[in-house]
Amino acid sequence: MALAWNSRRYNVVSHHIHDLKISSQTSHIPSHLVQIELRVDVYLRRHLFFRQQTLCFGLNILHNRDRAREVLDPMFLRFGINIFSVSYDIMIQEIIECGIGTTNRILNSGYYCKALNLHYKILVETEIDQEALMTTALAESTSEFESINYGMVAAKESSIGEMLKKVRVDDGDAGNCMICLEELEVGYEASRMPCCHFFHGDCIEKWLKQSHYCPICRFEMPTN
Repeated sequence: MALAWNSRRYNVVSHHIHDLKISSQTSHIPSHLVQIELRVDVYLRRHLFFRQQTLCFGLNILHNRDRAREVLDPMFLRFGINIFSVSYDIMIQEIIECGIGTTNRILNSGYYCKALNLHYKILVETEIDQEALMTTALAESTSEFESINYGMVAAKESSIGEMLKKVRVDDGDAGNCMICLEELEVGYEASRMPCCHFFHGDCIEKWLKQSHYCPICRFEMPTN
């Protein structure tokens, strides 16, 4: 069974780089003429399948991050990897540091290196559509909220006061209250559940008196 690498997007879970082999020669070669041969193995979490590709380029490419991105991005895009993620930025930096650092150590030790073979192993997982997940969870919870007296279990009243925390909304948390869909403005004193989701205080307290589940992720509050 082949994987549809080109039709899906993947997030990087973990990665590791190391040098495989050094191609040496007897005469001196300027560092900017050293070639990098980068072999990349991409593994998909919970699958035995992987994809491999080798890319060759000059060491001088790694001295300019933008130029390195121009060379490396197309390969990782073909793998379906999200090149706009923080983890991808870290990967690029790791390749740059390993390529330049290893080559400099070799040249400084007196060896003449004309090519450096690097091996990069990357574990990825299918990118999750968080917005779709939230919409589905909200629809399920809304249905539960509207089905009063149909198996609904309210949160323990004491837990509502104890476990809801009053916090000021900052730039990173601004958004909409997913119960009333009104905006949670920066600086507003919202109520935060233990699962770290924010709501208007009145909205979430009313909700928890009917259902003990978080309306977004279905985190369970204590019940009587």
